[in-house]
Amino acid sequence: MTIVARSSGFTQWFRRWPALLLAALPLSACSAFPAHHPEVQLLSIQPESVGLLAQTFLLALKVSNPNDSALHAKAGEARLYVQNHQVAYGLLDKPVDVPAYGSATVNIPVTGNLLPLLGDIGRVSAGAGLPYVIKGYLVTGLFDMQIPFTVTGALHLPLSTSSSAVLP
Repeated sequence: MTIVARSSGFTQWFRRWPALLLAALPLSACSAFPAHHPEVQLLSIQPESVGLLAQTFLLALKVSNPNDSALHAKAGEARLYVQNHQVAYGLLDKPVDVPAYGSATVNIPVTGNLLPLLGDIGRVSAGAGLPYVIKGYLVTGLFDMQIPFTVTGALHLPLSTSSSAVLP
């Protein structure tokens, strides 16, 4: 004698829902990822505190969002390289919202030591400045996606607390 068990319609549906959920997940996740990476530009580098062994600067970055949905950056980091040496590091200390097709200023305090660069400062011509690179990322989206950015330019000395060290 053979016993045959029949599944009800509910049981069959219950077995299929994980597959349906997995199929729908990529479609719903598309809105969590920006279609285009935001553009990042350096607006200014302002000295905050200057000591012999450590200096703190405020990097003002303009983040432009080319997407049709707002960008919510909940975290991030920035590393300042001068003459190809990392001289400062900092974390985004508060969330920033960048509107769709808009821009916002992101201030990141970075701390480091410029003392090792003092020998290089004397060799830089007045017009050229010190080459810098800012590398970092912004954390956004439902899945904490890291969006990297890189900004390059030249620092012009002397650094003062009343003006930016960056020329446009």
